[in-house]
Amino acid sequence: MKNKLFYLWTILFIPVFLLLSTLCLPSQYENSYMGELKYKYSRLKNTTGKRIIIVGGSAMAFDIDSSLIKENFPEYEIINLGMYAGLGTATVLDMAISYCHDGDIIIFAPEQNPQTLSLYLGSEYAWQAVDGAFNMLPFFLRSEKNISLMAAAFPKFAARKIKMFVTDSAPDPDSVYRKSAFNEYGDIADNLSQNIMINGLDTDTPISYEQGSLTNEYITYLNTCGASALKRNATLVLAYCPSNKAAVTKADAPDFESTIDEYGLFLKNALTINIIGNPNDSIMDMEWFYDTNFHLNSSGKIFYTRLLIRNLKAYLSDSSLTAIEIPSKPPLLYESGTETKVLTAGTYSNNTTITSITVDKDISMIEDYAFNGCSSLKEIHIKNTVPSSIQIGQHLLDGTSANIFVPESALSTYKTDYRFSLYSDRIFAEKK
Repeated sequence: MKNKLFYLWTILFIPVFLLLSTLCLPSQYENSYMGELKYKYSRLKNTTGKRIIIVGGSAMAFDIDSSLIKENFPEYEIINLGMYAGLGTATVLDMAISYCHDGDIIIFAPEQNPQTLSLYLGSEYAWQAVDGAFNMLPFFLRSEKNISLMAAAFPKFAARKIKMFVTDSAPDPDSVYRKSAFNEYGDIADNLSQNIMINGLDTDTPISYEQGSLTNEYITYLNTCGASALKRNATLVLAYCPSNKAAVTKADAPDFESTIDEYGLFLKNALTINIIGNPNDSIMDMEWFYDTNFHLNSSGKIFYTRLLIRNLKAYLSDSSLTAIEIPSKPPLLYESGTETKVLTAGTYSNNTTITSITVDKDISMIEDYAFNGCSSLKEIHIKNTVPSSIQIGQHLLDGTSANIFVPESALSTYKTDYRFSLYSDRIFAEKK
């Protein structure tokens, strides 16, 4: 009987300990990219007067210069809630709708990507975002599915947070994907000089404008959000997010522009909210982008913000001049003589005997499915200490059960990196 009681108390103690530790310990993700959301949330809650509220994935964080919007719409405060496709956009849009008020304009500009064009929730990133601001948690628990996702991700998050606290190893990235890269509006404010992608695009992330990109469930959700905004005397509009033309499927087809126009017409007929601009204008040349097919460099940001301002003025019947000079297109990094080395999908895939692979420092890209079919592979050792300098996709580890080992000094950087964070559960410090 005593043994049974002991085991019962042990079973009850573990979740209680994890819960209390998570709530009581200081935030461990304060300096990370996800640590920014609570500050955007606070600005949303506490800013009075008319606001232009921008919602989307990380593209809106990278692609907007809110100070230029403020100059052209001085009667509005500007709040940029753009975060991360891996988190999902529906929860952040719910926040915006819940706190919008009289005269607000909510501009929703999701990437042309399955995660942002859905009710997707990345529960692991959600816990990182609410760390230190658990008052945001109700927004992540608005459906049975989300509750289940958050509950399933909690034990791992709590254990990791405790370990970080005990070992003093909280993430403190030095790449653009950090909390301190954001300005007071919520924009990424680092100087991003040029496109750093190999050949100017991320080949692992093709962009499609097929009408099936939006499900009926998601269309109903957006229309419901629009109606909810109207009840608060606010307005929800859809804008088109920038897309790298080089990555758009069938961009070389002679009827490409008309196909994109058809997509715009489909959205216009399906949605009850207004749409500003047209999709063709948002499909931009590769020179304007930075490190993904949706993130603009600093020059591209000015180019797109000018376009967004003009579209918003047209919507508001504002005939004032938009006096923003368009910068020149920056040269592509790969054209400047930079040598690149790619680990192709065919190098190791379907090798059933190899157990360990070393990725040297000079590798600039690992193609998707590079380790597919490597049934005996246990360890992938990456020597580079700067994960943002390696281009990878969302299928890096498909077809293998191997773990990734990185330099110990770069472990937290890898785990919070824009691309590698997708595989954070399988990234470990290099064995000594």
